Amino acid sequence: MGKLNVFISHRWDYPDDYERISCALDRSKYDVSDRSVESSDPLVGTMKQVTAAIKGKIDSASVILVPARPAAVTVGSMGRKEVDYALNKKKKIVAVDTGTTSSVASFWAEHAITVVSCRKDSIENVIG
Repeated sequence: MGKLNVFISHRWDYPDDYERISCALDRSKYDVSDRSVESSDPLVGTMKQVTAAIKGKIDSASVILVPARPAAVTVGSMGRKEVDYALNKKKKIVAVDTGTTSSVASFWAEHAITVVSCRKDSIENVIG
């Protein structure tokens, strides 16, 4: 299958969610290039510099995956800023329910963003 450039939103706040999503992608039929911020090489600088760097990573991605948990898109949070930027850029966004919380954010339905379970086949079907 083809190569996909993927950005997983705000990975450093939800490392368990990131790992679950990343593992599902690793098992998928796609050759995935992870454009997320590396935990071993975090972005440093002013908020303006960090925001610009994250926008560059989102710009280079063909699909944005976001933990479906409500806290991931709290108003004013970096995760919400990432999603808002991706929405403005008309990027494909998928919320992934990793099962780490008992609810998903109503934000997804309000913005017609697909929510899928964190399974290889579920993610493959929506990102391809």
